[in-house]
Amino acid sequence: MSAALGLLVVLASLAVPFVLWLAISRETSDPTVVDRAEAERIAKERGGRETAHSSDGVDHPDDDDRDEWGDRRT
Repeated sequence: MSAALGLLVVLASLAVPFVLWLAISRETSDPTVVDRAEAERIAKERGGRETAHSSDGVDHPDDDDRDEWGDRRT
């Protein structure tokens, strides 16, 4: 009984990485190659990030003295 369970564990430990490798291999086997402008257009169509601008037209990424966790910047 324990030998069968051991064999099952060994087979599962070999099967899982193989299935992951196979999935990654199939996904990357025929990549679409596009230039930067085309890639940006595709990303925007898929809901990619838009450029954020403030109301005065100037970007202000670090207007305050606190970081994203609320701690003071040094």
